[in-house]
Amino acid sequence: MANDIGWGEGACNNDIGWGLAQEYFSCSGAAETPVGATLIKTGQTTSYRTGDDGDLEAGRATSFTVLSANNPFGNTNRFTDELGGQTYTKNIVIDWSTYDGATALGYKRTATNVVTGWSASIDACLAISISPYTTGWRLANVNEWNNILNRELSNPIGYVPFTAFIQLYTSHTSSSYKVVPTSFSWGVNTAGAINIKDKTETSSNLAVRTFTVTGTILT
Repeated sequence: MANDIGWGEGACNNDIGWGLAQEYFSCSGAAETPVGATLIKTGQTTSYRTGDDGDLEAGRATSFTVLSANNPFGNTNRFTDELGGQTYTKNIVIDWSTYDGATALGYKRTATNVVTGWSASIDACLAISISPYTTGWRLANVNEWNNILNRELSNPIGYVPFTAFIQLYTSHTSSSYKVVPTSFSWGVNTAGAINIKDKTETSSNLAVRTFTVTGTILT
């Protein structure tokens, strides 16, 4: 069983291998920290042919709404309110699939409806105040939108806790700018398709906020 031990000139990683076990160390001697995570499941569980998404169900978590490990409140619910329950009195939804050990993404589960376009949508979300979380709200970007779309459903946000999101309009903008043509942003329609959206159109907007998590206290 060969051991591969190398300290190359100027190398930042030392490869130390014993059979099947191998660890990578930085120049400081500390084990490297993972810098990412597997994408979350899409929610699709119905299979229409071998090898499709519903067949493989690739992705992180036990299911779309159930985590594979406990959140800080000691349960495996992907979505909870800010107190760890599922009553959503303040209409705040914490998505624990985004928890990185220090912060987690929260969604305002009711729509912020705007009739005057993209810039007004951004301003309306920036102005949201829900006590005690009176600042830090913003218009969701296109990835934050896509993150909560359950691809098993004809209405991808037609599940608890997002049934409270009443879609007055057929498509919704995001904060993500479309470089060409500049008259559009990236948006989402009511069927869950990611598309481009005219920046002058009306929109049912999704607001988000990054919450700092200390134990079971969110600020």
